[in-house]
Amino acid sequence: MTAFEKPKPSLKDIEKLSKLEKIIMDYFMKYISVGEIIALVELREILKNLDSSEINIEKDDVIIEITISKTLANLVEKGFLEHEEGCYNLASHLREELKKKSEMTS
Repeated sequence: MTAFEKPKPSLKDIEKLSKLEKIIMDYFMKYISVGEIIALVELREILKNLDSSEINIEKDDVIIEITISKTLANLVEKGFLEHEEGCYNLASHLREELKKKSEMTS
């Protein structure tokens, strides 16, 4: 890591995220790599089906999709996700951490 690089987040850092960010991270912990459109559609449906007491979000599809898009961009910026050529991925360092964690429990 150089002096200008931000430290990479760990799996434990997910606990510090907002409720919406945690929902999105749970999705990527399960699916690892998902195309932009599929992720947007599936996450929209997940959020629409949540009880309004779980997360405070409009039930309008367009507003949900805008909120998801902004949150995905924030998670990329924070280093939790990667975005390449129409695809979102769980960040490589988190994939490695997840792999090590699953090997330890096997």
